[in-house]
Amino acid sequence: MRPELRELLISQTKNLEVQLGKNELEKFEKYLELIQEYNQRLNLTSIKDEPGIVVKHFLDSLAGHQFLKSGWFIADLGSGMGCPGIPLKIARPSLRLILIESNHKKSAFTNQVIRALGLENARAIAHNAEDKNFQLGLARQLDAILVRAFGTLYKTTKIASPYLKPNGRLVAYKGPEGEKELTEYQEDIYKHRFQLEEKFSFSLALEMGERVLLVFKKF
Repeated sequence: MRPELRELLISQTKNLEVQLGKNELEKFEKYLELIQEYNQRLNLTSIKDEPGIVVKHFLDSLAGHQFLKSGWFIADLGSGMGCPGIPLKIARPSLRLILIESNHKKSAFTNQVIRALGLENARAIAHNAEDKNFQLGLARQLDAILVRAFGTLYKTTKIASPYLKPNGRLVAYKGPEGEKELTEYQEDIYKHRFQLEEKFSFSLALEMGERVLLVFKKF
């Protein structure tokens, strides 16, 4: 990681009230190296430049830390190459994390990252989060679910609901379309037993876009 990007990561995480020490920064640097090493072969992300990966993947992911409590059991649905779950686990080691990804190669990559970074109480599972039998195995066990580039709020709330405990949280990472979806799928969100608890809008560093985090509470 270039020195200026390391400084950007430090300064921006401070703005998010995330404290990264030497150990955490080294993990992010190793994660970046692994993404770049395997991206061409596995098509992990269309974002190939270092600034884009640091800002659009790492920093975007970390914005959700404020809605998670220490020790929570959380899942990242459709985790792809591991975002937002891996960055949050690096910054918040006490979280217990599973990453559910239907693409076996991406899931294997994420498990490799977990081993390389020495992340405890974390594992990737190669499975479709929509599978009802799979959902039964984790029914009402999770404190929070994270979704990023996963689909509409209709799809997201429907799939997430069986996994969550009562009062569990669903943290949906969205772009500007998130506001429109709140209105469009209002009835479906309620039908799937969710109510909006918090909304956090922010701008990515280096003018890389606008984001909104929608936090729903299951009732």
